[in-house]
Amino acid sequence: MSNIQQIPLVPGHAAILKKCQSAFCHAVKAKFNCMAILHNMEEAGSFGSNSGVLRAEKRYSTKLSNRVEISIWKDDLTRHQVYAVVNAANEKLNHTGGLAQALSDAGGPMIQKWSDDIIQRVQRVKTGDAVLTPAGNLPCKYIIHAVGPCLAPNPNKKDIDRATPFLYNAIFRILEIAVIHNISSVAIPALSSGLFHFPRDLCADIIIKAIKQFHDLNGFQGKNLEIHLVNNDEPTVQEMERATRAILGPPSISAVDLYSGALHLKTWSKSQVYNAMATSFASAAKETTANETPTVEFHSVSKEAEREAKVWAFNMLKQSDNMTIRNNHVIYLDQRDHENMLSLQAKFRVHIKKFLRSGNGGITITGSPSDVSCAAIEVESMLCKAQEDFTEAEENYILYSVVRWSCEDEPWIQTPEISAVLEKAYLAGSKEITFSNHKVRFKSMVLIDDNGGFSAVKRTCLLDPFEPLTNSFYARTPVSSKDYLDKEGRRTLEAFGFRIVKVEKLENNALKQLFDKNEQRMKDKPRRLYQRVSAQFCDLICRVGFQKEFAPPAGNTNVKTLRIIIRFLCSFLKAFLVKGAEGVSPSKEQEHEQYIYIIQARVLTGKSTDGFPHSILSPNKKQAPLNRYDCLSDRGHVIFSSQQALPECLIICDKLTAV
Repeated sequence: MSNIQQIPLVPGHAAILKKCQSAFCHAVKAKFNCMAILHNMEEAGSFGSNSGVLRAEKRYSTKLSNRVEISIWKDDLTRHQVYAVVNAANEKLNHTGGLAQALSDAGGPMIQKWSDDIIQRVQRVKTGDAVLTPAGNLPCKYIIHAVGPCLAPNPNKKDIDRATPFLYNAIFRILEIAVIHNISSVAIPALSSGLFHFPRDLCADIIIKAIKQFHDLNGFQGKNLEIHLVNNDEPTVQEMERATRAILGPPSISAVDLYSGALHLKTWSKSQVYNAMATSFASAAKETTANETPTVEFHSVSKEAEREAKVWAFNMLKQSDNMTIRNNHVIYLDQRDHENMLSLQAKFRVHIKKFLRSGNGGITITGSPSDVSCAAIEVESMLCKAQEDFTEAEENYILYSVVRWSCEDEPWIQTPEISAVLEKAYLAGSKEITFSNHKVRFKSMVLIDDNGGFSAVKRTCLLDPFEPLTNSFYARTPVSSKDYLDKEGRRTLEAFGFRIVKVEKLENNALKQLFDKNEQRMKDKPRRLYQRVSAQFCDLICRVGFQKEFAPPAGNTNVKTLRIIIRFLCSFLKAFLVKGAEGVSPSKEQEHEQYIYIIQARVLTGKSTDGFPHSILSPNKKQAPLNRYDCLSDRGHVIFSSQQALPECLIICDKLTAV
């Protein structure tokens, strides 16, 4: 984790975040893989939430390894900022009481609908098992509905002993789901201790022991995971802290310092924008005492991502009567999203307009400055969800193109969605996975249905044998720029005054197999080219390669900017890759970014012909409908398939030294 800093908020900024804190935290997580935590904020009815007071309080933190951290929190789980929250569910997923109802109410009616859909397929979720659904309006991506054991009031020792293994199983399933779905942070309550009458102290002991046992069995498979044990009542929080101290030892030093009351702000002397933000934030401390000052805290494993998140936050809070959000994923907003935008217009008294022009999509918001900021943050969160849904669907398609899972007795398994779920779990090294009313055991390669029946499952690699990269099919690995970048690339960057800050090797086994297949078909020698991207798309490109949605058109030529050797000029059904010595200015979003992000890629251009800017497909060869050119050659090389470009590395540069 990077150094943790609580940044004071000026009153105007705090007032905005009171109204849209959930959307703010979700957008920061989705765009920069950075967690934002708000402190000393009186909740003022953010969209889709109840009113009340939110004071996230971290009591304890320690690490089981460099990648797995456990912390104890006193907080409202419906507002807690993580990637997934755990719901204390019953076997019928009927969310009508306690925590389940609170999460369902805050998340919206779709939570119950998605749960009902699961029950229609499986009849019930067994005690000790868990299932995954989207999180609706909650400030997270997923809900893990875990069914812990239910006891009678004042249970005896025999009943408790009989129920204990089920609680262990429930915690194991929660952690297994987190690992399979690459969930980076999960919030777990004291499962079964409330309405289900499991003794609070024993519940705390079992949860901690189960997490430790899962770790000792290498269940986390080397993946990063933050486990937040979150409860909103003081007795349960104290029991959780007691159990962690007794079983795992004293907290780490960073956790002790985290909420000591000291307010620190790290400034960046080279950045005028960031200095302006620092001055603005710091002035708030003079108006209230340290204990009362609203603050925002950012967590990230990458200092570059943390810095981008802070600057983005400042730009969203700077208050203007007109704001434009450019994101081509606007075309994937569904009917519910449009209904939400209508609600936002009425709630904040703003005008929201979607636009699609010249291959560039986005949303403009006009109104009073503070209301525009609130609505813009909500819209950013909405677009981030559409962006992730698109990426996950594309990820499933790519995996389905190179490896497929099948079962003769259960043909419904052979779909892109189910096949991808099984493949991700298999690559993660999981022993088994449970979904719907079926369980797949990978060692024996069998599927077990709810009645105990066995069926053989088969994993078929359609191209070459498919092996995992760090328990997944893709990986980002920091490397030395001198060892990885060629001299020509380094000289080009240095010539334009850019200092290389970091280089990450990008690997994607599935995309590489498709790229290699295209190389064989086209008999083409790949070209090494470069593409500038926005910070929020770096990880997505590693996952699914170049997509037209990730690269909006560049602006006007500017000789003072880096001469990008590749450029994507996107309409909604095509993507241009331009090779040449053109200077291109950054997009509006990239102008606010603190670093320049460049993807080095291998590109197949194949046989080319002249085209025109708004071509949807490459022209036919001799009017043959199924025989087309591989790319267009006007203004460089224009390709129409993301499988003709393979990302090799991400180059992060400091643009502040540029001339």
